[in-house]
Amino acid sequence: MPEEEQDERQKLYEQRVRQLQAEQQKKQLLKQMLDDPAYERMMNVRLSSPEIYDKVINSLAYLAQSGKPMGRISEAQLYQLLGKMTQKRETSIEFRKK
Repeated sequence: MPEEEQDERQKLYEQRVRQLQAEQQKKQLLKQMLDDPAYERMMNVRLSSPEIYDKVINSLAYLAQSGKPMGRISEAQLYQLLGKMTQKRETSIEFRKK
């Protein structure tokens, strides 16, 4: 049993290390693409809404891979991006009489 527990602990440790490395890469990407106020805003988004944070990271990674030259993203531009990602579609129900 102790050997199995040690293997399980080793797997958990390796998984945690991979998670930390992935998070470090995300932060590095943000620092390259965002100006300082926008980066701080994204760190707040990360704490309040991890799903939206991941969506923004994926979008920025896609932009970075596309190879289009672009400047650093300002906080105002980040607000626009966040607005688009959090926009909810309104649903309406119509009742039709026969």
